[in-house]
Amino acid sequence: MSRNKVRIGIVSLGCPKALVDSEVILGKLQDARYRFVKDPGSSDVVLLNTCGFIKDAKQESIDAILRLIELKKKSKLLGLIVMGCLVQRHAEELKKEFPEVDAFVGSGDYQRIAAVLRKVTAGRKLVSVHSAGYLAVAGEKRVSLTPKFYRYLKISEGCNHTCSFCVIPMLRGKFRSRKIPDVVSEARALVKEGARELVLIGQDITKFGCDHTKKHLLPELLGELEAIQGLRWIRLLYAYPSSVTDALIRTMVRSSKICHYLDLPLQHINDRILAVMRRGFDKKKTVALIRKLRAAMPDLVLRTSFIVGFPGETEREFRELLDFMEEVKFERLGIFPYSPEEGSPAAVLPWQIPEKIKRVRYHRAMQLQQKIAREVQRRFLGKTLTVLAESKDAGSEHRWIGRSTADAPEVDGGVFIRSSKDLKPGNFYPVHITDTKEYDLVGEV
Repeated sequence: MSRNKVRIGIVSLGCPKALVDSEVILGKLQDARYRFVKDPGSSDVVLLNTCGFIKDAKQESIDAILRLIELKKKSKLLGLIVMGCLVQRHAEELKKEFPEVDAFVGSGDYQRIAAVLRKVTAGRKLVSVHSAGYLAVAGEKRVSLTPKFYRYLKISEGCNHTCSFCVIPMLRGKFRSRKIPDVVSEARALVKEGARELVLIGQDITKFGCDHTKKHLLPELLGELEAIQGLRWIRLLYAYPSSVTDALIRTMVRSSKICHYLDLPLQHINDRILAVMRRGFDKKKTVALIRKLRAAMPDLVLRTSFIVGFPGETEREFRELLDFMEEVKFERLGIFPYSPEEGSPAAVLPWQIPEKIKRVRYHRAMQLQQKIAREVQRRFLGKTLTVLAESKDAGSEHRWIGRSTADAPEVDGGVFIRSSKDLKPGNFYPVHITDTKEYDLVGEV
C-alpha cells in the first residue's frame, strides 16, 4: 500500500448500535486516499465515536477524548475527530472545552465523514451537527469491527417513547425503521461475508414497521430472515415490553433459527415508580407477559435491566424490586444506579436519592443477582448445548471460548470448551456441560 495513504484509526464506545455506526463510517472511507489501521496509536487521524447516554458513559467518552488529545500531542496526529451521541447534545460545550479536537460530528451526520476528513487533513476545524441518529441502508459499505461470524444488524433508529429518565430521543431522534426488503438484502450480504449469527438491534426493535405501516412487522421480517441459507442463529435485543405481540412469540416458537433469548428492559416493577418513569406498562402486565413467554418457551433466556435509586424510590419499593428478582429469576440482568440526565423530566423531580444510598442499593441488587445467576447456571449442568466457538483461550492449550444461544456477544458470559483438537472460530459444536461458574459454563466437545 502507498505510504501516502492517510491511516485512519477508530475508537468506538457505547452500545452495539454505535458500533454499527462506526462500521458504516469506516465503510464511507474505503477509497484510495485512506486505509484503516486497528491501532489508533499508529494512525494519522483518529475517529472517536462517543456515548452520551448516562453519566458513566459520558465520563468514559470525556476520558477517551483526553487520552487521544495526549496521543495527538505526542505523535503529531494529523487530526482528531469526535463523533456520536455526546457530540449531538454538547457540541458547542465540547468545542470550547477541547480546542485540540479538529472536528465534531453529530450522530446523524455520518454521511458527511469523507468531506469532514478532507477538511481536517487540510488543516481546517469544523462542527457538523444536524438531525440526530443515522440509519444506514443496504448497500452502504461496512467495515467489520466484530468477528465476521457474528454481525449486528440495525433495523431501526431513534425512539418515540417518553420515559422520564431517558434522553435517547434527543441523541438519536424519532423512531424510524427500515423496509423489510432492505434489511433482508443487507442480511444476505452479511451472511455471504461469513456471518453465522445476526443480532437484530435498535432502540425498540419490536416497533419495527409501525412508523410506516402502523403494523408490527418484526414477525414478518423474521420469517424472511429465517429463509437465508447459511444463517444459523438470529438474536433479538432491546424489545420494549408493551410491543411484544402474540405473533412475535409464535414466530419465536416456530423458528429453528431464532435464539430463545430476549432482551426485555423493564427498568422497575413497582407501579408508582413505573408511572413516574412513564413506562406505559405496569406490574400486572409485566408478570402476565413473562408467564406467557416462559409458557411458550420453557428454555427462554430473559435478559432485563433495572434502575435503582430513581427519584422518590422508597426502601419498600426497592424491596419489592428485589422480591420480584427473586421470584422471576432472570437468567441475565443488569443493574444501573439512577443517573439524572440533563433535559430529562426525571432530572428535575424532587426527592432525588443520595448517591450513597444508590450505591448501596446497587450492590444489594447485584449480590442477589449473583446468587440467582449461580442457580440459573446449575440448570445447564449435564446438558449438551450447541456452542459457537469464538477464540482460543490464551491461558490454556486445550481450552476454547464460545457462546451458546443463552449468551449475547459482549454483554453475557460464555462457555469454556475443553478440546484436544483445534476448533475453528465461527463453527458450531455440541458441548457437554461439566461445570458451572457464576456467569460462565465449562464443558467438553
